[in-house]
Amino acid sequence: MPFYDVNELHEIPLVNGITLTAIYGEKVSVSFLNLPPLSRLPIHHHVNEQVGIVLDGEIEYTIGEETRICGKGMAFVIPPNVPHSLVVVSERPAKLADIFTPPRKITEPLKYLEERKE
Repeated sequence: MPFYDVNELHEIPLVNGITLTAIYGEKVSVSFLNLPPLSRLPIHHHVNEQVGIVLDGEIEYTIGEETRICGKGMAFVIPPNVPHSLVVVSERPAKLADIFTPPRKITEPLKYLEERKE
């Protein structure tokens, strides 16, 4: 199926109130994340290369040793196996689109590098 309405995709809970939906191709996947105000995704890594775009809100990203606040329209690239984390720094929800290659299935566990808080 080549066309999707992202508003009709099944939403999956991730961690700390963060939810996501996803679309899968043969060699790429796209995840759409909804992040509550002040939520965080603990430091983790995965084998996929990741490109992300902030669609709304402000998110503080740490990728490797670099930390930056990214607002709507900002994009980033995370190489495979590089530790990274995020914190929503706005007092309103944030939205994010993440592109993964090879595709990253929602059912694949993240390799957390610190204790996970739910």
